[in-house]
Parts: sequence; C-alpha cells; structure tokens
Amino acid sequence: MACIEKIYSVSALIGNGACNANCSFCSGKYLRPQAKENALYDKNFEAAIKLSARYGGWSLSLTSSGEPTCDPLALTRALEIYQKCSRKGAYFPNVNLFTNGILFGDEKFCKKHLPFWRDLGLNNIAISIHDVDEKKQAQVYEIAKYPKFENIVKNIQNHGLGVRGTLLLRKDGVENDIVYEKSIKTLIKKGIDNITSWPVGNPDGSRSEFTPSRIGLLKIRRWLHKNAKICHGHVWGGGVFDYNGNILRYTDYVTKHNPKKDFVRQLVVFQDGTVAYSWIREGALCMK
Repeated sequence: MACIEKIYSVSALIGNGACNANCSFCSGKYLRPQAKENALYDKNFEAAIKLSARYGGWSLSLTSSGEPTCDPLALTRALEIYQKCSRKGAYFPNVNLFTNGILFGDEKFCKKHLPFWRDLGLNNIAISIHDVDEKKQAQVYEIAKYPKFENIVKNIQNHGLGVRGTLLLRKDGVENDIVYEKSIKTLIKKGIDNITSWPVGNPDGSRSEFTPSRIGLLKIRRWLHKNAKICHGHVWGGGVFDYNGNILRYTDYVTKHNPKKDFVRQLVVFQDGTVAYSWIREGALCMK
C-alpha cells in the first residue's frame, strides 16, 4: 500500500438529473435515482474540495447524471460551496462545467447565468461533442436542432469564460485518425481550440458496443504523437499536446483507483453523498 502524495482533482455530480437530450449510450442514467436532496452531499462535497486542495489539487469539474444546466440553482449552490472553500485557501485554477452545450446557444440564458457563475469561480465550459456537424450532433442527442458551435463559443466568451471541447470518441462517429484529424481542424475553425478526447465506454471503464476499435484508438494516439508536440503526460495515461498552438488532450474517462500508487486522479462526489477515489466506487470509497 502506498501513501497518497497527490489528489489531482475533484469531479462532482450535481443537480436533479434532468436532461434536455436523450443519448442512447448515456453513462449517467444509472445514477439518476440518486439525484435528490441529501443531507450529506454539501458537507462531503466541501470536504472533498478541501482534501484535494491540501494534496495539491488543481481542477474542479462539475457534471451531472443528466445535464447540469437544466438545474441552474444546483449549479449555483455548488459554485457557492466552492467559493466558500476558495476563500479559505482551497482554490483550484481550473473550475470546469461539463455540458452538452444546448442551452449555451441561448443568448438570454447565458446573460442571466454566466456572469454570476463566473463571479463564483467558474472559468471554463466544456462542451461534449459527438460530431462537429450540428445536424449530426442533434441526431446523437435526439433533439430537433443543435445550436451552431460558433454561437455557443461567442455566447460563452462574451461573458469572460473559456471554452473547451470534449470530442468524444465513438464507434461510427470519431472512431479513427482520419475522422479525428478532420474533426479537430473543423472545431479549431469554429473557435474551439482546447480539445479533450476520450473513448465512450461503460461506467465501470470497460468497453461497450459504442467504443471504437482498439486499432482505431491506436491510430488516433499515433496521429497525435506524429503531428503534435507532447507537452506533458498524465500519470494515469494519455497526455497534453500542442498542435499548431492549439491544445489537444487524450485520456481515459474512467481510471480505476490503484491503492499501490501514491496519487489519486480525482475524488468523485456522487449525489448520494458518497465520495470515492474513482468513478468505480467498489473498493475505492473515501467518505460516506
């Protein structure tokens, strides 16, 4: 057993689990029964932030078992808890909201919420992207129309927040190096030049029917090493690359906690108040 030397980040599920999309491969649906008021949640969320900060954490990510922007009050409350922690020294340079981006196409929604959330410490919004063509993106989300990426970028940046793209690697979508390269170049033209990618899979980290082939994923990694300059690697795998002045990341969404290592990739705060060292809760409980 190793002693923990570093806890890199905190990921927290927030909100009531409502969603304005209906993805066939949604990894959050199984957690939605937990999306209700819980007396332990706020206390344990605050404890996770303080613990990670004490061990050198640098990133807080807010997500949901549904779509977090569908419950803006819960998002505000989470950021208020973070702001209270940051005033006491538990500060993260990266505070990210992971979202499908649908509501950020609405200028009025952005004007109402983004200035307030920014003042509470939010600094990046990460848009989940299944296809760089908005019509195909709408099909994946099973909605009538998806906003233009350029409008989403403009609406977010107008309020002083950064935009990140989460380009999801999916079978019959971005599944190999050819589609990946084309997608990256298209997103950069649309104003999204900070792009993270990981393969779609099961919540326990195993492959699913939607996961690209191993060969396809290998070709994407080879493309990155051939065409971009690696800036640094992640101890849990993957790394950050400089591609003509743009930031590309490749990683795994789920990393199983290894108690023999001296680091924790992330503390995950679940909506039932449980905090685990991994999205895979079994054998990885931190507090409950």
